This record gives sequence, structure tokens and C-alpha cells, in this order.
Amino acid sequence: MAKVCEVCGKGPIVVNSVIRRGKARREGGVGRKTTGITKRVQKPNLQPLTVVRSGVAVRLRVCTQCRKSLI
Repeated sequence: MAKVCEVCGKGPIVVNSVIRRGKARREGGVGRKTTGITKRVQKPNLQPLTVVRSGVAVRLRVCTQCRKSLI
């Protein structure tokens, strides 16, 4: 089962997770340094929703934004 909203088509996206260490300059340090960048996946918040279409109850997996707009 795909992690895609059945209403708007929102799906997972790939983002960078940036790891930093050190003390910020404004706090008296020498500045924050990037020590690692790894890829990670952000998945949409899908929730089951039962919708009645032409007299038949259909169960959809929709994101929370679409769920708010449908209810």
C-alpha cells in the first residue's frame, strides 16, 4: 500500500537531516559547524476516512489536511 493521499496525491519527500555542533557566535562561541548530512524521508500523516459514495461506504487513506477539508 503506497503512502500517498488518495485525494490530493501528497506523498513522501526526501530531505536532508543536518547535524551541527558547537556554540553559536551570539552566545560567545566560534560558530556552529556542520558535521554530517544524511538523507531522510518525510512521510505524510495519512489517516483512514470512511466516505459514502453513491450509497457505498468507501474507506480512503487521506492526509490530515484533506481530512479537515472533507469533514
